[in-house]
Amino acid sequence: MKQYNEQHIRKAEIAQLILLYHIYAQSGSQHLVFQGGTALRWCYGGSRFSEDLDFVTAMPSEDLDALIAKSIKGAEREMVPHFGSGRLSVADKTVRAGSRKLLITWQSHTAREKLSIKLEFEPLVSDTKLETEKLVMSALPSVSYLVMVGEFRIPRPNSVLVVETPSEILSDKVRALLERQYLKGLDLFDIWLLRQNPAAQLKLNQVEQKLRCYSWPFKAARTLDFFLHPSSEALLKDALEQDLSRFLPPGVMAVHCKNGYRDFLEAVRELCRELKASGGDLP
Repeated sequence: MKQYNEQHIRKAEIAQLILLYHIYAQSGSQHLVFQGGTALRWCYGGSRFSEDLDFVTAMPSEDLDALIAKSIKGAEREMVPHFGSGRLSVADKTVRAGSRKLLITWQSHTAREKLSIKLEFEPLVSDTKLETEKLVMSALPSVSYLVMVGEFRIPRPNSVLVVETPSEILSDKVRALLERQYLKGLDLFDIWLLRQNPAAQLKLNQVEQKLRCYSWPFKAARTLDFFLHPSSEALLKDALEQDLSRFLPPGVMAVHCKNGYRDFLEAVRELCRELKASGGDLP
């Protein structure tokens, strides 16, 4: 199992920001919506590393492909002043029609270390209206700090990001809880983080829309009751231990482990209780 590596993570995050900047520097990028754990990290004060850049869009595939190609070309030029000479490669990992899943790897010419960033673009059903906000990249505290200390070296990175609101990201996490074939500890962590954010309101209409707004159909792998039953606790703890050790510093992990991951488990249970009490049409 990979362990937390602060030095590698800092470099990987810079590579992420380079790609994110160039994606939103392209014409048409206003039709891409940034979401997921990395959106939490950069836009809403997230405290854990996230290795994916996740987007949803209703853009035609040919327009999306052109935007991605231009973004990668621009990002490749920026890698050298940040990491020295090297080579950027792209591996297509797409498995679903209409989606795009790419693994971007920067291999230094002078070191064995590789930096890898996953890009995922998922298609939305046409006319889907998500709750988003526009944020200037350079104004984000987590980004401006890296500019100030000289680690992120793009002058005036003023790309305008289109990002799901915290409430919308929370609705994504509800879908993930119910749909993933395997439990993911990062989802549990992100729910705990979001439940501490007053802006992340649980909105039943958003959750119900999120079950039908993606091009692939929702198929439940488990119900809300699963998370409320005592028998699920061992499985949830195992998922947290398997995932979080790569994304949180050891000292932070030790604190959460000592209290039995109680804060994460209770945040998920309270969320499920609220959803059940809402009377919505959920599994």
